[in-house]
Amino acid sequence: MIPHDDFTPHGYLDNPFHCWKLNPSGVLRSLAPLGMGWHVPNLGSYARNQFQYSAHVMIGLKIEDLVLVTAEDFDRHHCVIMSHLHTRNRFEYTCVVPQYDLTLTARYFLVQEHALGCVLSLSSRRRQPLLVTCYLTHLHMHNPATSRLWEHGLYACEGPQEGTVMLGIASEGDVFVHGVRPADGLQLSFEDMGYVVSLEDASSWARRVAVARPTITQNQPDTGWQVRTAILPCSLTLSDERGASERILNVVLARGVSRDQSYQHWEDGIEEIARAESAHQADDEQFWSCAPQLSGDWPNSWRRGLVYDLETLRMVMRPSKGRIPHVFDGMQLQAPRLVLAEAAMDTLFLSYANPELAAEVILGHFESAPHPNLPCMREDGSYNMVADDGQVCGTAPEWGFPLWCCDHIVRRTGNLHWLRRLCPKAAAYLRWWLDHRRDAEGWLVYACSWESGQDVSSRFGPQQTGGTIIQHVRPVDLQASMAQGAAILARWAALLGGEQATRTAIETPIDFAAEAAWWQQIADEFTVKTHLMWQDGWFRDYDSAAREWSSQQDTMHLAPVFCGAAGWGHIEQLRPHVSQPPLHSGWAPLSWPPVVMTLVGAAAAANMPLDAAELAYRFIDAAYRSIDSREVDQHGGIPGVTREYHAVVTTGKWGASDYVNAGIEGYGWGALSVHLLMRYLLGLREEEADKITIAPALPQALRRVGATYRVEPVPWGNYVLGIECTVRNAKGYTVRLRCTQQKRETTAEALEEKGLPQSATFQTCEWEGTWGEEQTLLLPHLTRSSVNQI
Repeated sequence: MIPHDDFTPHGYLDNPFHCWKLNPSGVLRSLAPLGMGWHVPNLGSYARNQFQYSAHVMIGLKIEDLVLVTAEDFDRHHCVIMSHLHTRNRFEYTCVVPQYDLTLTARYFLVQEHALGCVLSLSSRRRQPLLVTCYLTHLHMHNPATSRLWEHGLYACEGPQEGTVMLGIASEGDVFVHGVRPADGLQLSFEDMGYVVSLEDASSWARRVAVARPTITQNQPDTGWQVRTAILPCSLTLSDERGASERILNVVLARGVSRDQSYQHWEDGIEEIARAESAHQADDEQFWSCAPQLSGDWPNSWRRGLVYDLETLRMVMRPSKGRIPHVFDGMQLQAPRLVLAEAAMDTLFLSYANPELAAEVILGHFESAPHPNLPCMREDGSYNMVADDGQVCGTAPEWGFPLWCCDHIVRRTGNLHWLRRLCPKAAAYLRWWLDHRRDAEGWLVYACSWESGQDVSSRFGPQQTGGTIIQHVRPVDLQASMAQGAAILARWAALLGGEQATRTAIETPIDFAAEAAWWQQIADEFTVKTHLMWQDGWFRDYDSAAREWSSQQDTMHLAPVFCGAAGWGHIEQLRPHVSQPPLHSGWAPLSWPPVVMTLVGAAAAANMPLDAAELAYRFIDAAYRSIDSREVDQHGGIPGVTREYHAVVTTGKWGASDYVNAGIEGYGWGALSVHLLMRYLLGLREEEADKITIAPALPQALRRVGATYRVEPVPWGNYVLGIECTVRNAKGYTVRLRCTQQKRETTAEALEEKGLPQSATFQTCEWEGTWGEEQTLLLPHLTRSSVNQI
């Protein structure tokens, strides 16, 4: 079921046509109080600011003498604005005007690449007729400095037909048409258009205050940008003699390179608006039919936060474009690119909702990469992470731990056909690092800090840029990640060897036993190397040029614990640092999602599940309180979409520290909370196909006696789970688990196993335990395998 909740009235819509090199079509972002529109080529928070224009549909009202146009107007009259529908495809505002018992809904969606649609509904419970004027407004901001055209300003005029307005660039440039058509067949009356500079001017104009029209060349003195507001007033009556207590209008803003093209896009958009929304609704229903939702006593911000996270992940999955022949993870919305670390993390998080798409996307990244190191690249095939000496780089095995992320999918699904395709590409990736990134003594190094993902980290010494060569530094987390990745490849080879032995017809048999042995040897070698980097009670980096060990402590130095490359003696000494971790190159330890994933995973690997839960809780709670905020941040960043990292802020009377979402808007790995909640709070751990371990470890803040926390549905291999955890007391829980098995018609060798469900059977079980106590179950019958107190 598509979630309906009191979501924040801020967010994004997906523009699947947008990419960075071949078609920078722009991102679709909300604008208070009731707007939505394009930012082209993007919001401007990425790389050099080459902002070209923004074009928003804005909704204003005049009810008798009450004028509501700006956010301040709505606030002053105590109007309540929220969003009840908040998906990648459709974003809906709901606004209640208490003075007139009037409810407005404005549901936005993309009709086609160059037409933004809005279904506008107005209803009132008043019995007497109510005259309402809607101000359908196009708010435009243009940056002439980025134009290559023969232009000098903007003009506005009535559109080609009644109920439309046109705004264009003079004397050469884009043209925009916005207009309205009643969806209910009832009459609308139109007034003369308005044309002013700002939304504040539009509010004054609606109050009949004389406002000068902007001149053609008028611009903002501080930026040189040209701001224009074109207003289409249309009037209607609610509760008229026909008894119409609700009116529905279809609104479209279209863009084009000429007036002919933009008007054609508008006409096509207004005709196709119902069909487009129907397709968007079907897509949303398909996704949410199997994606998890929270219910019960979870904090409200968490219930909504999971939705924002999953919808952001849906948006960063980009359609095939240019040199990329498959759906790909674009890392973030603003300027999509292929980066292995982000792709691995994003698909891991997405796999809790849409495991088939997650598996397809990460496999595509490996199979379509032009080189074994999976260089960071754009959709046109250009590389965008080149070191200062010209080396083409991709992210390292320690950043996002891509093989570890993939192994979750392997263990959960047991899809060996998929693994047969992935394994040789993953092995080639690690072999490339062994062949091209080992120094003269066999230690792994980074070409530059960009390659590490830890851009310009102080761990690597002085650097001019992230591309500065740092191959004299031997990072301990990189050695540990090779030990982890090689051990995973050894396990995969063993699985594939066992599967190959059962097959009767094999064109070219592979010696998987030899592969497994070789990778295990590599795992052992780098485990030893990792142990050798334990100096003075800490895992340390080594500078081979200066021949000295680093004195710096960093959160990522806990990676050996996470990777299983630390001994128990090391872990015992590191326990205090796991619960109270050091900074990450000057950043607070819960700032960057890949670092947090490492830290929380290290706590769990050190048999500290309650500490892992508390760390996870701090990240999740900060992320979800921030993403569910009703206000933009001090820099103008909006909630309702994941962000790049967490910033530390000072709050409260005593100056306590807290985290808030910050950085680039629409960044996939900001959805880390999905994984932390599932794995470390509810304690769902994939062991192998048909086998799951559950070890609930709710944080202290959620252990209210009698509180019940539910999540369902959770796709899990061939099954769908529903989990309910009730707090018995401060020390223990009761879990109720439901496992549904779908019987499918499948093709054994098909990667896209999308057989239709034929029938379903389910099993349930219930048990009690203490926080952190494991229960291992065999699926689907939920037979108890073992119980382990940790």
